[in-house]
Amino acid sequence: MSAAPDLLKIRAAVQERAEAFRAAEKPQEAPAEGEARRAFRLLGLTEMLAEPRPTAWLLRDYLEAEALACLFGASGSMKSFMALDMGLSIASGLPWQGVDVPQAGPVVYVAGEGFRGLSRRIKAWLLAHHMTGEGLPFHVASEAVQFLDPASVEAATSAIADLAEHPRLIVIDTLARCFGADENSTQDMSAFIAALDRLRARFGCAVLVVHHSGLAEQNRARGASALRAALDWEYRLDVRDDTRVLTCTKAKDHDVPPDMAFEADTMPTGWTDPETGDPIGSLVLRQVDVPGKKGRALTGAKRIALEALRAACGAEGRAHIEKWRAEAYRRGVSTSEEPRAKRQAFQRAVAALVESDHVETEAGFYWPGGTRGTFGEQVPPCSGGREGNKGNTPL
Repeated sequence: MSAAPDLLKIRAAVQERAEAFRAAEKPQEAPAEGEARRAFRLLGLTEMLAEPRPTAWLLRDYLEAEALACLFGASGSMKSFMALDMGLSIASGLPWQGVDVPQAGPVVYVAGEGFRGLSRRIKAWLLAHHMTGEGLPFHVASEAVQFLDPASVEAATSAIADLAEHPRLIVIDTLARCFGADENSTQDMSAFIAALDRLRARFGCAVLVVHHSGLAEQNRARGASALRAALDWEYRLDVRDDTRVLTCTKAKDHDVPPDMAFEADTMPTGWTDPETGDPIGSLVLRQVDVPGKKGRALTGAKRIALEALRAACGAEGRAHIEKWRAEAYRRGVSTSEEPRAKRQAFQRAVAALVESDHVETEAGFYWPGGTRGTFGEQVPPCSGGREGNKGNTPL
């Protein structure tokens, strides 16, 4: 009689093993989008060195795709304006302060601070760049993301995954509002970094963290040093009177790019205060000479024309005058829509840029000064020159 229970146990064990075997034999279901496991492989040097791996730039020489970056500065340094300027340039594809944007695409901006004033900042930027914003893939989070809270991260990840296209850049503004723990704790900071790394891996994007400088040490970011150790790029924004100076303090795998300096121009938004009727404006960053250094900053039509030339040159490194003209017109080199006025504004800008050596030219083609003195990699034969003809390769 006692053997019956033992027999039942044996049969149950056999059945359990059989079910486990059948489950193992079934083909595995494909993981959900974005959750695919990466196969673990070991690469030999032959495969590693088979071909060069060009850098995938978001902002040429200033920010890579899929990088972790930090922009820090003291209160009032306009670091949020700078991050917004970068993000809108990447979303629109327009050059960022004269810097090429090779991989334009969607941007997600998590505004933990200054959310109420963000709309007028964006409106001012769009008007300054002669854009309406229609169709621009720039998305603003309605609230801060607490990156040490799994539920908050999951909600943000789900919202981003619902976008029509994965973002090229996610901006976290600021670390303090999206941290919710002790910034001086290495353990908490490491957990924050790990959350950002999972976000980067999930969407294949870069992450830019806007952060405050230290209270006692203004030349470093506040909090645990684990953040800086994990960064690919780090930038400090200093205040020098009315000028803001951007300095790269870490470039992990590249040469440190040159400092850049900016001043803020007031830009009307076209809106009025519903209570007072006063016009509403905001600030837009304009590049200027770096204090203490001989600079070549430009304003007005000359700046627009030079940015248009950089865009028109593309991979070829030079542009025909007509291609340059079309791009300059598109960017609003003249405030007038009258053809004659636009033509004159462009011609004056070209003449000034060549005279000041900002632009070089030969045979109807133009390129930014100092970027190339030859076509391709070969020096053209030079049989003579024209004295006083600035910016021109000798003929």
